[in-house]
Amino acid sequence: MKTYLINRAREASTWRGLILIAAAIGVPVAPDLAEAIVSAGLGLAGLVGVLVADR
Repeated sequence: MKTYLINRAREASTWRGLILIAAAIGVPVAPDLAEAIVSAGLGLAGLVGVLVADR
């Protein structure tokens, strides 16, 4: 099980998924901050896609 989790953690898709889930769920904030949180989450997901090599 530990090996499986480590292998998944090395995949870019796992990181993108976690970032997008965190951005979608988020913490209750003021409505004007919601757009900034979504934009930051999408930006981080894109950055992971660029920096992490596909296997």
